[in-house]
Amino acid sequence: MGSNVTKYEIDWLYRSRRIPEGVACRLPRDEIIPVPEPGERVVFLAHFERGFGLPVSDFFRRFLDFYELQPHHLPGNAVFYLSCYATFMEAYIGIRPTRETFARFFALRINSAQGKDIPKPKPPVQCGSCIIGSHQGSPFFKFSGLESCRLWQGTFFYVKNTGAADLIDLPPFNPAPPTRANWSYNPKESHIETNRIIRFMKQLMKDTDICSDDIIRAFISRRVLPLKRRQHKMSEMYGPGDPTKITGIPLSKSDIVLKAKQICQTAMPEDWEWGLRPLSSTNPPTQEAKDRFPSIESDRRGPCRKRGLDKFDPDPVIHWRDLKMGRTPAARLGKSPPEPAANINPQVHEHVTPLQAEVGLEFLDNPLGRSKKKKAPATDAVQARST
Repeated sequence: MGSNVTKYEIDWLYRSRRIPEGVACRLPRDEIIPVPEPGERVVFLAHFERGFGLPVSDFFRRFLDFYELQPHHLPGNAVFYLSCYATFMEAYIGIRPTRETFARFFALRINSAQGKDIPKPKPPVQCGSCIIGSHQGSPFFKFSGLESCRLWQGTFFYVKNTGAADLIDLPPFNPAPPTRANWSYNPKESHIETNRIIRFMKQLMKDTDICSDDIIRAFISRRVLPLKRRQHKMSEMYGPGDPTKITGIPLSKSDIVLKAKQICQTAMPEDWEWGLRPLSSTNPPTQEAKDRFPSIESDRRGPCRKRGLDKFDPDPVIHWRDLKMGRTPAARLGKSPPEPAANINPQVHEHVTPLQAEVGLEFLDNPLGRSKKKKAPATDAVQARST
């Protein structure tokens, strides 16, 4: 089908700080399969909507390298699952995500081409060939992506660094199917830190009302991209001026629900309450957690330059007519610039600087401690489904 990304949507990615200044974007022309020019990388708008950002996080790059994957091998829902995993590790334990713990919780399987006329063994599809799902019996939280997120392949475009600094950090494009390198890797009980994480997680589930929806709304309400390289972990985030946010403007509870339903299946009510509040500079990890996980303290952030509050939300809530759509309709992005002319040059070499800011207020979340277990434990609103 090719790509249907527009200049208008590229502008939204810059304004919402998903793509930094110093990265040029180029829209595809009429090619069906990506044909990047020298130095370009292939990315997908659908991934940016689910917690992906440039430059990518160290965890995401290590994930691609270890499993020998390309961004086009990952369906939109797979990126959502990776974002949820990274959020739990950072916002509820206070440590960086690792491939060992990921491999203990999740399994990779091939997505083969379907059709009665295709002989066996059926080859993998060219785009979206790596499906991420929970290991059988995995103790991790269960999530469900959108069943209708099937047109994400048509959201590709090209990015390229304009300076010496690598503000992308993705491998060169390779159209070949995945090699399935290390796909069977599972450290099981041999990885000591993962064993500690599982015990810690089970204790949280016993002592609090933490649920899958908490993890989803944690990165949505924080206005943060879990798979983007950031100056510090989510457990160290502070007020609206935190530079790791795409914006310091807060979202209402109902807006958080709308954004969640744009990227996953959830029964999250509009009047939701935290089962367990995510960690922050005002709600730091407990001493018990620091004793269990030394990297909480050893990986602490240094000084950060505060960023002011945007005058307008660069990533506004979109009131969808159909919540099962698999991508953001950029024509309804609120305060964004008007739709560009049809004959605009598809090459985007430069971009205006992000919206000017004002001094922000204090932290979005109330500075409260950890929630305690209620008498009637809340059950996960999101049930496990096969991918």
